[in-house]
Amino acid sequence: MRLYRLCIRLWLWACLVCAGEPVLAHLVTVVYNDKTPAIQEASDSLVQELVRTGMARQDIQLLTTAEFLEASLHALDHRLIVSLGTDAFRQVTAQNSKTALIAALIPRISYERVLSESNRKNQANVSALYLDQPFTRQLDLLRLALPAVRRVGVLWGPESITQQALLTAALQGRGLELSEGLITEGQPLIGPLRSALADADVLLAVADGNVYNASSVSNILLTSYRAKTPVLAFSPAYVKAGALLSVHTTAAQASLKVASVASHYLQTGNLPASQYPADFSVSVNAYVARSLGLSLDAEALSERLHKLEKRP
Repeated sequence: MRLYRLCIRLWLWACLVCAGEPVLAHLVTVVYNDKTPAIQEASDSLVQELVRTGMARQDIQLLTTAEFLEASLHALDHRLIVSLGTDAFRQVTAQNSKTALIAALIPRISYERVLSESNRKNQANVSALYLDQPFTRQLDLLRLALPAVRRVGVLWGPESITQQALLTAALQGRGLELSEGLITEGQPLIGPLRSALADADVLLAVADGNVYNASSVSNILLTSYRAKTPVLAFSPAYVKAGALLSVHTTAAQASLKVASVASHYLQTGNLPASQYPADFSVSVNAYVARSLGLSLDAEALSERLHKLEKRP
């Protein structure tokens, strides 16, 4: 069916060209790799929001990376491309270096790595809406939820270590100290984890696939729990797995911002600088909170954090 839909698109495009008609002038192409529940939610919300802002549904096309690569061979016209996820961003940058591009649902370190490895010469027409949260927001949540925290532990990986200076500055601005461990290739997890947890009041999880992945996260959470060191995660899935709390942006929240940026670009021809998400949610593991003698309300924390960021 995907191949059939793509053939129909190509046929229509060829007919327009042969007839001397312009290809769709306000075409937004959304590219994704695998349609996971988060990608499905984001793409559905994005289409709905673009239509709500006045765009015709036929001006928006959804393509898998395979369909996008095939379409690229026929030089289909895209006014704007939106990639959802790291893999989709990598594929798009490898195949298209001219069309304006918004990278969404991608952590900052992944975006910067893929962009630096790409051959995209014009980086002025590409912008990212990061999936991860700024350190300032995460630390402000810690101060709201755990006001007694003085020392923050971090387990770095080979990619996330590039953000060390950003975190250090955010910590210093709030009078907090850092306890850290660095995982290098081939090194066992336990040593750096113990260094990060040493004298730490909380473990701040920083998105890095070399550190937090399916084979390691349970060990990290269990070791932290046994040390009575709560974990502030970057995903509600980790909260369900045993982290105390997380601040994160949902796929639906991210898609609203993507639609806003896309509409602005189509009207003005300008993309904003890459940015962290403006909207976010907070999740709390009530069981872990009770075991640590804490009483935390996710909704109240989210409301207080939003108000704090709106304060002059």
